[in-house]
Amino acid sequence: MGNDQLDLVAQSDLLEKKNALLNEIRRSTNIFKAMADPVRQDILMMFMPAKRMNVAQVVEQSHLSRPAISHHLKILKEAGILSSAKVKTEVYYSLTFGDSVIQQLKTIVHAAESIINDPAKVLE
Repeated sequence: MGNDQLDLVAQSDLLEKKNALLNEIRRSTNIFKAMADPVRQDILMMFMPAKRMNVAQVVEQSHLSRPAISHHLKILKEAGILSSAKVKTEVYYSLTFGDSVIQQLKTIVHAAESIINDPAKVLE
């Protein structure tokens, strides 16, 4: 195989890595959206010292209304960052950053590093 063919194979591999990274980023959009909002960042920080909290406990520490807090908690839950458990009449939320969320973020970082360190990148 000549140098031109090797370059084409390397470029093809790099393109495949870029597409894989893009797919992972798109798959993780909910996580990024959930964590991008400053209000949700503040809510996440409330969960750092607390094991679990209900909506009323989060509202006590915020300037937002109960419906607004419920909305933000729902987004964080849908992204897999919080989990919830119903105890009698109350729903308690807790920080999970489940393995799937952590793994998705690690996959994105590893894919980006793979592209950055790819020798074919020099050929672009």
